[in-house]
Amino acid sequence: MTASGDPQSYSSGERVFGPPRGTFDPDWAATALRSNRPELDHPTSVRLVTQAWELLRERDIRGDELTAALASESGVDTDLAGAVSAIATETARFYLDRP
Repeated sequence: MTASGDPQSYSSGERVFGPPRGTFDPDWAATALRSNRPELDHPTSVRLVTQAWELLRERDIRGDELTAALASESGVDTDLAGAVSAIATETARFYLDRP
């Protein structure tokens, strides 16, 4: 807040998380995924990382188990599911597993 009480502007690219149990940002995760899989468009990336995050949170699965679930439920090939799973698993490790 400024002295006048107005909120300060939000910086482009800035992400605020509050680990542990911080807020999952699908746009940030989609950007991370696209850095490894540039052939994906942004909406597809957002959809896939959101689906992976939901599976991770609902079933408490990660790594290979998340890859298998994502491949079977989203219909993507195992290689792409593995890339998405890696982003979701690393995000969970950083934001959910902290003491």
